[in-house]
Amino acid sequence: MRGKISIAGVELREILTEENAREILREIFHNVHPFEIFSLIEGLEAEDIAKVIMKLGFPIGAEVFEYFEDEDREEIFKSLTRDQMVKLIEEMSADDRVDLLKSLPQKLVDSLMPFIAQAERNDIKRLLDYTESTAGAIMTTEYATLNMNMTVSEGLIHLKHIAPERETIFSVYIVDEERVLVGGVNLDKLILSKETQLIKEIMNREIISVKIDDDQENVSKVMADYDLLVVPVIDNENKMVGIITIDDIVDVVNEEATEDFLRHGSVQGDVDYITSNPFNLAKQRIIWLLLLVLVGFISGFIMQLKQEILESVIALAFFLPLLSGSAGNAGTQSSTVIIRGLATGELEMKDIWKIILKEMVIGLIIGIALGLASGLRAVITDSHHDMRLAFTVGISMVFVVTLSTLLGAIFPVIFKKMKLDPALMSAPFIASIIDIFSIFIYLSLAEIMF
Repeated sequence: MRGKISIAGVELREILTEENAREILREIFHNVHPFEIFSLIEGLEAEDIAKVIMKLGFPIGAEVFEYFEDEDREEIFKSLTRDQMVKLIEEMSADDRVDLLKSLPQKLVDSLMPFIAQAERNDIKRLLDYTESTAGAIMTTEYATLNMNMTVSEGLIHLKHIAPERETIFSVYIVDEERVLVGGVNLDKLILSKETQLIKEIMNREIISVKIDDDQENVSKVMADYDLLVVPVIDNENKMVGIITIDDIVDVVNEEATEDFLRHGSVQGDVDYITSNPFNLAKQRIIWLLLLVLVGFISGFIMQLKQEILESVIALAFFLPLLSGSAGNAGTQSSTVIIRGLATGELEMKDIWKIILKEMVIGLIIGIALGLASGLRAVITDSHHDMRLAFTVGISMVFVVTLSTLLGAIFPVIFKKMKLDPALMSAPFIASIIDIFSIFIYLSLAEIMF
């Protein structure tokens, strides 16, 4: 539980100067979860964090190091000696090890590779070859396998021997001589089975797996759909090459959600806000904003075309912000729901006509409610109590909200159909497009009424 260990950064720095610092730190952090240690030392300078990690030893030091963000990892890592760097790389889990090396300067990686143990070096080269954001790029090769012809007793002895070098042994996979995946068995079933039973008698032959080139979003969906803590990764010949664990998928889900959230807000890329300078942050946002300004020019052009009606009925201008705002909000709500549904798999392309029909009905219901409220406001606030103004505002509200809700649903579906990420259809862009339609419908109806 957090808070059991209480030690200040000043105390830690003092301990690091002691001759027996290693023994003191190991005693303080005995039986403390690596995350707790990370929480206590993350505020220290990179050099001090590096010293703590190395004095804690392995595997605990590597586990603590893996909790740091990429930028912090790089700074801490560069505070180590070459031998310490190599040792830390060898002790890290396979997937985190590769993530670290991808974040480091290539020159540094090239200088370290010859000193890394052959087995780890081969593993690193293999994992680095996989395409970013695929199952191969996020998997680990530290998984447990058994032969189907082993007895339960032999299997348990084998697992006990290999456990320290594996990511997990809770889910054990059964492969043949060619490493083709043929089944799986959970550790609890192994323990509860008779020692003389053969593995093939108790294993599950229906194993859910993912392909090595599957997108990481698809992997997260598979794990969520089948409620898996671990999923095996196979190549095109059904040979097992790795596993993906739930902690890696949590990272993927957070990463994808952040990316979609930023895209939907017309912000490209994911950078550290605190450490980035204002110029870089502005550069991320300015392209979309310039595009939105150009779209906004069209709205201004329509108002210029309809200038005569605006000048003759000044009261019409008072309701422009209300209509545009309501339409934009309705479209953004609709697009957000549809984008979320497409991302989670709740909505599929085969449901496209159901989506369109349902959103049109929803838009109509909301539009009528808002139209009645807007028309009533127009009657009350207009000094002449001109019913033409009330009808214009009310009917326009029904039209623009219905259309906006419909467009908000259609745009993400079109992007999905074009094999593009629906999240690219950002909320500000939808609002700006809808703004054009709203102004045109409102002022055109006003010309008819007046």
